Amino acid sequence: MREIDLLSSRLYVGAGMRVQAGPILRKLLPEARRAFLLTDRNCARYAGQVSKSLAGADLEVETHALPSGEIQKKLSTAGRLYGVLADRKVDRRTVFVAVGGGVITDLGGFVASTYMRGLPLVTVSTTLLGQVDAAIGGKTAVNLPQGKNLVGTFYQPRAVLLDPAVLESLPARDYVSGLGEVAKYVIIRDATLGALIEEHIEEIRGRDPGVLEEVVHRCAAIKAAIVTEDERESGLRAILNYGHTIGHALEAAGNYRTLHHGEAISIGMEAEAILAMELGIAPLEMLAAQNRLLKLCGLPTRIRKMSQKKVLTAMKLDKKGVDGRLRFVLPEAVGKVRWPVEVPASLIAAALRTVTA
Repeated sequence: MREIDLLSSRLYVGAGMRVQAGPILRKLLPEARRAFLLTDRNCARYAGQVSKSLAGADLEVETHALPSGEIQKKLSTAGRLYGVLADRKVDRRTVFVAVGGGVITDLGGFVASTYMRGLPLVTVSTTLLGQVDAAIGGKTAVNLPQGKNLVGTFYQPRAVLLDPAVLESLPARDYVSGLGEVAKYVIIRDATLGALIEEHIEEIRGRDPGVLEEVVHRCAAIKAAIVTEDERESGLRAILNYGHTIGHALEAAGNYRTLHHGEAISIGMEAEAILAMELGIAPLEMLAAQNRLLKLCGLPTRIRKMSQKKVLTAMKLDKKGVDGRLRFVLPEAVGKVRWPVEVPASLIAAALRTVTA
């Protein structure tokens, strides 16, 4: 087990972390007597293992399972959960435990942060996307029809449990989607991680738990260091949004059904690297190196029949914009990015034509 400190949170990385949830929670929150466990139906097996561990630590556990999918990450679902918490007489000494992928940890974190002005929160991430990114850093959010993650809070969990062993059962498309965020870390901060991926790509494709633990730990450590320096995204943390300005808009334009998150981020990275090249910020070799990495991971760099008009409309709601002007994180080289960069609308439209042709 490896531990990473992140402000008031602690990350635990290693095989078997899910069955250590009870002892970890008991150590961190000795006064806790109840746990409300939120999960989705795809994670019933792992949620059951977490529940058993919590019960073994003398916690009364109540479980609530949602249908799976990004469609659940909305205000109406949060509203129903508030009602469930009230009906079950959940109080501020009840620990909210979110077991699942990014949808559950985002939604659960949002509900935990706002019910009774904050319940103690523990997250157990069950996807690669969650373990390297979504479950780390204290951002919670729900989507609106107009855009992704437009309503949310900053709220640090007491603990985040990252167990690479659970990734063995992840559907292939979800697993590859998670590699989109891994590739992002290579471009924004750590070129040596790219070398590790290239050297161990067969083990990564085969979901070797030892290699995955190293990948998860390195990504989590990068994000923890960035968030520790800039929790509220007033400066450095913005670089974590590389590929996301266009990527989030692609997700919204597809009604959150056409593309998985990591797929959208991969295409967004391709488009934003094209912008960097057109502006003279990055050489063609950088775009080629990123493209090679994305393809090595099995990620898409194009999406056919996507409405450019819908993508541009969704981009106008990007949270990083100021006075209606979009600001981008753009790469200078593998491992180094520049922020903020304002980009002419004509170049954005041209890059979108390239990746949606």
